[in-house]
Amino acid sequence: MRKVIVDTDTGVDDALALMLLAADPEVEILAVVSVFGNTTGERAADNARYVLDTCGRTDVPVYRGADVPLIQELRMNPGIHGEDGFGNTGLRPEQSVDPEPVGVDVVLDLVDRHEGEIDYVALGPQTNLAAALEKRPDLLQRLRSTTIVGTLGPALYHDTAPWEDRRFRVSRDPNVSFDIDAARIVAAHEGDVTWCGPYVTRQALVPEDFFLDIASSTGFAPAQLITAISRDYAGFYSRSYPQPEGRRVMGINDSMAVASLLFPELVTGAVMRPLETFLDQETGDRYLAGVHPVKGETRPIHRVVFDMDFDGVLERIGEVLRRPLPWR
Repeated sequence: MRKVIVDTDTGVDDALALMLLAADPEVEILAVVSVFGNTTGERAADNARYVLDTCGRTDVPVYRGADVPLIQELRMNPGIHGEDGFGNTGLRPEQSVDPEPVGVDVVLDLVDRHEGEIDYVALGPQTNLAAALEKRPDLLQRLRSTTIVGTLGPALYHDTAPWEDRRFRVSRDPNVSFDIDAARIVAAHEGDVTWCGPYVTRQALVPEDFFLDIASSTGFAPAQLITAISRDYAGFYSRSYPQPEGRRVMGINDSMAVASLLFPELVTGAVMRPLETFLDQETGDRYLAGVHPVKGETRPIHRVVFDMDFDGVLERIGEVLRRPLPWR
């Protein structure tokens, strides 16, 4: 069994990614920890609880994590995922997630008990992970692996403005820019770390009909939940990336990162790079991108994904959503 900790700001694409993990018979989700980002940290925890309950996974514990960045001012994404992270549907679990115990403390305890066995998946800002690293600087080396949704991908040689790539014209890299200090802490530590950011995830915009057809043909609760919470989300992506004949599409960003962990054969392009901080002078936003190592490089070298088998990812998503409950 693969042991996994999920760190999530549970919005629409997070919900789908969580379903991929919840449905995998070879995955044991030890804990889900919330973080601000697509919505508040409190709501992200409740959304994760709602997703897991919908999938019949009441056995998976959910904990509250970071509500604010380490240093910078709080920013969130209500225009993409809605104020509640669920497309303003108002869906809530029967019981909200208790603020105690604190998520970071749970993570550290789990790593102590399962050293070298845990795959950590960070789907939102890296605030929880950075806070854990400040307490245990060797944390990344004590994890089996760490997979993060973030970075602008591999920068071109001597590129000074990697955020200008057309893939980033909508929201660039919010998971990093919403807490750049946390992201830089993670980037500065050694470990088996994979960054799977918008450079690769924005290459795959999925027709909304893909999910609508599965929900209507199966009537299964997980598929119906995705269609319910993604109406406004698909509207945002469709306006931002206009398609022929007005077809509606949506992003599946976080599912890409989860797929890179569960199905490594679907990763068709990745490079090993140190990460460097870039500043957009116009907006003041700061980003990370993988850069070419310099002579005598001393920065940690992490894996940066830049291409995947998108049809393969979508095929596995379809298999999960067409699968009847119970998943356990």
